[in-house]
Amino acid sequence: MCFPISFFKIKDRSMLPAFKEGDFVLVNNWFNKLNINDVVILKLDKYLIKRITKINNNKYFVEGDNKKESKKLLPVTKKDIVGKVIKKII
Repeated sequence: MCFPISFFKIKDRSMLPAFKEGDFVLVNNWFNKLNINDVVILKLDKYLIKRITKINNNKYFVEGDNKKESKKLLPVTKKDIVGKVIKKII
């Protein structure tokens, strides 16, 4: 990533009610530290928005807030994380 800040459009319902499909988020791509409860954008087979629920040995366990719409993911590494969500843009 060349720029420290980027925008993403939410394309699923996995983070309802905090973020809904069609919302835009402002993302910090030059983050240093990640914490439990941070909302992040991941790049796996596609871009996803998830919340960090656990950190263990440089592995990040992430889930969507909407348990009915969100699939469980295997732990991800920092290289899978594009950035940390700073703000929802309405």
